[in-house]
Amino acid sequence: MFDTSTLAWAGALLLLLGELWALRNVQHLKKVLLFSTIAELGYALLGFGLANEAAEAGAILHLCFQMVMRLLVFISAWYLIRSRGSDSLQLLAGSGKRLPLLATLFGFGLFSVMGLSPFKGAYSKFLILYAAVEQGQWTLALIGTIASIIAAVYYLIIIQRVCLEQPNAEEKVTLVAPPQAKIVRGVIYALTAMTVFMSLDPEPFLHFALSLVTASTEVQVPQFDSPWHWLVLVPYIGGFILYGVGYFSARWRDALALVIAGITLSMAATVSGLDGISYLFGLVFALIALVVVIYSRAYIKHDPHANRYYFFLFLMTGSLLGVASAADFGNFYLFWELMTWTSYFLVIHEQTPAALKAGKKYFLMCASGAYIMHFGILVLHAQLGSFEMSVIAAGIQQLSPAIAWTVLISFIIGLGVKTGLVPMHSWLPDAHPVAPSSISAPMSSILTKAGVYGLAKVMFVIFGAGSLANMTSAVGGYSASFIVSLLGVITLLYGEIKALNETNLKRMLAYSTLAQVGEIAAVLGVGTYLATMGAMMHVMNHAIFKSLLFLAAGAIIYRGKSKTLSDLKGIGRKMPVTCTCFAIGLLSIMGLPPFSGFFSKFMMVYAVVQAGQLPLAIAILLGSVIGAVYYVRILRVVFFERYSGPEIAEAPAPMLFALLLLAGLVVLGGIFPQLSLHLAQPVAELFASRGGITPIAIPQIVMDWSPASLLAGIGAVLVYFIGKANSRRAGIAAVMVMALALAAVLFDAGRYDLLSFWFALLIAAVGVLNLMYSIGYMQHGHAQNRFFFFFVLMIGGLLGVTASHNLFNFFAFWEIMSSWTLYFVIIHEETEDSLNEGFKYFIFNFVGASCLFLGVVLLSVAAGSFDFAQIQQAALSMPLPTLAAGLGLALLGLLMKAAQLPFKIDFQMHPPTAPTPVSGYISAVLLKSGPWGVLKLFTVLGGMAVFGRLGSSAGMSTLLYVSAIIAAITLLYAGAMALIQTGIKRLLIYSTVSQLAYVLLGISLSSSLGISGGLMHFVNHMMLKNILFLAAGCILAQLHVESLDKLGGLGRKMPYTFGLFLFAGLSLSGIPPLNGFASKWLIYQAAFQSGHYLLGMSALISSLFTLAAVLKFAHVAFMGQPTAATEHVKEAPLSMLLPMFVLAFASVLVGIFPGLLLVPIANIIAVIGLGSIDVSWLGGLPSSGGWHPLTLTLMLSLLSLCGWWFYRLSNPKQVDIHVHSCGVTDLSSDERHVKASGLYEAPEKLIRTVLFQKKPA
Repeated sequence: MFDTSTLAWAGALLLLLGELWALRNVQHLKKVLLFSTIAELGYALLGFGLANEAAEAGAILHLCFQMVMRLLVFISAWYLIRSRGSDSLQLLAGSGKRLPLLATLFGFGLFSVMGLSPFKGAYSKFLILYAAVEQGQWTLALIGTIASIIAAVYYLIIIQRVCLEQPNAEEKVTLVAPPQAKIVRGVIYALTAMTVFMSLDPEPFLHFALSLVTASTEVQVPQFDSPWHWLVLVPYIGGFILYGVGYFSARWRDALALVIAGITLSMAATVSGLDGISYLFGLVFALIALVVVIYSRAYIKHDPHANRYYFFLFLMTGSLLGVASAADFGNFYLFWELMTWTSYFLVIHEQTPAALKAGKKYFLMCASGAYIMHFGILVLHAQLGSFEMSVIAAGIQQLSPAIAWTVLISFIIGLGVKTGLVPMHSWLPDAHPVAPSSISAPMSSILTKAGVYGLAKVMFVIFGAGSLANMTSAVGGYSASFIVSLLGVITLLYGEIKALNETNLKRMLAYSTLAQVGEIAAVLGVGTYLATMGAMMHVMNHAIFKSLLFLAAGAIIYRGKSKTLSDLKGIGRKMPVTCTCFAIGLLSIMGLPPFSGFFSKFMMVYAVVQAGQLPLAIAILLGSVIGAVYYVRILRVVFFERYSGPEIAEAPAPMLFALLLLAGLVVLGGIFPQLSLHLAQPVAELFASRGGITPIAIPQIVMDWSPASLLAGIGAVLVYFIGKANSRRAGIAAVMVMALALAAVLFDAGRYDLLSFWFALLIAAVGVLNLMYSIGYMQHGHAQNRFFFFFVLMIGGLLGVTASHNLFNFFAFWEIMSSWTLYFVIIHEETEDSLNEGFKYFIFNFVGASCLFLGVVLLSVAAGSFDFAQIQQAALSMPLPTLAAGLGLALLGLLMKAAQLPFKIDFQMHPPTAPTPVSGYISAVLLKSGPWGVLKLFTVLGGMAVFGRLGSSAGMSTLLYVSAIIAAITLLYAGAMALIQTGIKRLLIYSTVSQLAYVLLGISLSSSLGISGGLMHFVNHMMLKNILFLAAGCILAQLHVESLDKLGGLGRKMPYTFGLFLFAGLSLSGIPPLNGFASKWLIYQAAFQSGHYLLGMSALISSLFTLAAVLKFAHVAFMGQPTAATEHVKEAPLSMLLPMFVLAFASVLVGIFPGLLLVPIANIIAVIGLGSIDVSWLGGLPSSGGWHPLTLTLMLSLLSLCGWWFYRLSNPKQVDIHVHSCGVTDLSSDERHVKASGLYEAPEKLIRTVLFQKKPA
């Protein structure tokens, strides 16, 4: 007879060729079934040829199973063919609608023949493949695996065409009942029952097969199944119950679904006996399942297939819990296939052509991956004799490197497909958009996490980090962890880039999911204690906020009737609750505080830097920047574009409840990140227990809210709701909240260092004034409650920055202040220009914050703490490359906030389209956080003792010298640019950048005189520039113009505003004896005394630019001839004038008595150890060239009085004369008025030539 090996190879060849031929003839059902039957005979021959008891028993069992199951397929196929009159797949399409029961049983038979779990047709195949692996015949086992994949392809094609596709509506089909139809149907039902019985309990058939092979009772065959965990049974049994109840009452079904889902979550939360990772993932799976059930109550309410939907939803939930709770790879694989099978039917639920196409790709990719993973599982059992995970983990060291790598690659492929790692990802962006939104959410949030769970479990629990590290020599030094990290990084960047160009909202979110799971996989692959913590935290947070995003998107699409983003313009105006929840999810996925995504993102970046994987940290931050681009685009379209569709209602109550629940969890996870840390830590401990991972201290990433920042945060929420009832009260409430915050700073002064205390005081005080001004400015504005909410919250973030005692809190509150709150208040006007400019400014700030983020993490990791004192101590001995990178990146982020990089300043400046009170506050206060941060960083890190380690230049620290040069270039560049502007606010904004450079220059000089001048100008500019902006706001509130060319003669109509503007402008230009000159004088003196003459000359020249720009504004806007636009202008109301008078009064006091500022500044300098200056409360300016402004003020006042008296005596009569117009008498006042664009024509031409600036059209 035949040699067993020859028989086995013949069977394998017959199997492979049969499957290929069946695939080739897939359009003809009879031929497919014939060739697939021949292929299955090849499987039996393979089993007999292996000459092994298990293999031979498998072959006999395979023949038994195939006989029954194929008979079911053959007879039901015959019935369908006879009814339709053809075996063409094209003509049989839509049989599921024409003969639903017969088509369903036919599909059931095909799944059984395919052997997909829970159909035990594959049980016999497993025995045969296992025997091949056990004998070392891996090639035969691989042929069997490939054949199974091929079979899955054509089986699914047939199932979809026959059972699931919709029939052609235009084609009229007359069905012909086959002979003896009732008897045939009875046979089909009987075969179905037999198939179910064989699938539920294959053991008797296995024993029968073994008895035919051998008389021995000691033959051991692998046990692929074990008892299911009771956690799994509830949703499984519940699914069947719901399916039955739904036939009688949809209402009772929906109510019962909530009860079962709630019980499942309760059981998952209280279950015992699971390890840390199984518990965490089981809890996440059950939580999201409950939320989806709540949401589905409304979403699927009118769906005719709701019964089927709930059935598969609960089976999928049970499968996910089965994967998480499985203690052996037999059950793990069983539930893995069940998860794929049940989720497939949810993906194709709508049964559209697109859904079926995407579902086919999803099923085939995941099933193929599962078959490959199954090969690895069989290898493990053949080598170690068990499917038990604990047994395998204990014996994993026995595997040779080649076998271990084979197993790992099998798992990485099988699990990576479900995770969505590139290049195994293509199912994910296709399946998400076509699935019901209630299913897209769990697909993204928990189905992909099942893959992450599997990778983590296999790599770090089964193998262990130590074993993985020992295997690196087998593949040129690369570890499995590295491969996973590399795939994760590629997936992260690929997903973010692909999402950029998407227009389909769900597809965009699907690519976003790719990026997020790639991020998790990349960090998980680092394989350290903190990396595990970060990855597990992000698993939880992503599951929640991505579910929120998909469910909110589903509600928007549910009402908006479109998935295309451009079709959903302004829908947030009609669905405010839904879209607010959507916005919370978007802010969280961007990693912005105080939402949960920020904390897991921070932990991940911290972990990879701590592991020495700096390129990975850069990749994560780069991906975040790319993601922010399209996330902000979504926000813009949904909230701020104009809505032009029909009237629509909010989402139904169950959907809103689900969204609010998830949004609440996102916020809760941000306020109490300890919750996710608590759940993640047992996972890290579990990984560490397997060796190769050393437990270390977990950084404390909890935000410490000072009373002032907390009052502002809570108060902002109250302001919002007060404003919904009465818009004017929103402004009053905002002023009161900020006044309380100011009081909190005073009463909690002990929390702050001296530098931070005075800045916090100024932040809150100026906040009170600008909010008071806003009451009048916003009197006729829209959405005032929203405006004041974000304004107050932004100020609260800035107060939090000043109260921070460590770098983590510093950065967290920095993000609140400089990211989303700032964006929303800047684009408040919602014009096209404001949205474009706001987007540009947000992205620039996001990039700057990312630089600061990395710098903060580098310094903190190197110091082992976020605490300022410990970082200062560590910085003295920190490796120079680390110190230079950390300080350099942090300083870069701070300089970007102050718009101090001397290129593309228009990208760095805050947009002129922002509401003027906000522009004033940003210019006067918020942007000061940049130079204040530089000084804060300089002092908390030990001053020159640390900065000097990086070298010195021109008697200064190299870093500060570079900063001073940047400041000098910027103050000249921005000053010149201000001179040539004609835009009302753009001129002032360029001037702001120039004046901030003065502050930065003084601080960078790092001498006591320079820092004194810098800090004095810090405060002077805060008051003076605020006056300038508020004065401009008095004009803009009435005229709504952008260009100075449209103004003229306003001095007569707005004398107070004119006087205040001229005072502030001249003072800021450095005209003595005003307060602006005093601070600039100190900066000049500091530069010249330290020998930095070019820096001093730059400051002097820039003052001329400032003066010219101020005079240009004053002349064009307030002097000259009135224009048509200014005809009806009147003086600003008291609510707008009063804040300006307060600021002007304070400026006059400081100008006369500079000691009012210099004494506190001297105390600050002394406390931080930067020398001292000789000042007193009523004294003059310090330095060798010091003088007293009061003396000069009195002298100039006396001279002015004398000049005025002489003028009045010599010219008692006032004579009005006409404007000289060279004899032309028909010129209008507009034509006689000198416009801004007509001033300084020659200097402007020179500046534009030097700076390569084109003149606007």
